[in-house]
Amino acid sequence: MELNDIMRVLKEDMKVAVFSTIDKDGKPHARHANIGVANEQGIFFMTSPKTNFYKQLQANQNIALTAMSEKDYLIQVIRIEGKVRELGKEKLKEVLKDNPYVKHVYPTAEEQASVHVFQLYEGDGFYHSLTQGHKYLFKLRNK
Repeated sequence: MELNDIMRVLKEDMKVAVFSTIDKDGKPHARHANIGVANEQGIFFMTSPKTNFYKQLQANQNIALTAMSEKDYLIQVIRIEGKVRELGKEKLKEVLKDNPYVKHVYPTAEEQASVHVFQLYEGDGFYHSLTQGHKYLFKLRNK
């Protein structure tokens, strides 16, 4: 399985991942967030500067994410540990496009305009089809 295939599964089949960070005291925090864009350039997601998620990403760019999908007999899991960088408003329109969750999390146009985009640009990943037994290691490397 190629990287673009894995990114397609993450974006189209999983859509939402659990993102894990640590706070200033070293305590772990996990939250669900929408995968705005996933491709060979990385994984793009958004959050508001008002959130603890944003503050934790600013303080420590190391994150872990995991996502799972189950469709008929096929159960797939993707896990990535890596680094993020803030892109600000760059790619915001692309990340907001076709996002079914944005209106629930950021209901007003003003709130949607306030979010910032982050890119998971570097990391080590693992894809596992639990029902088929396929396992693939992959890397994200976009300096």
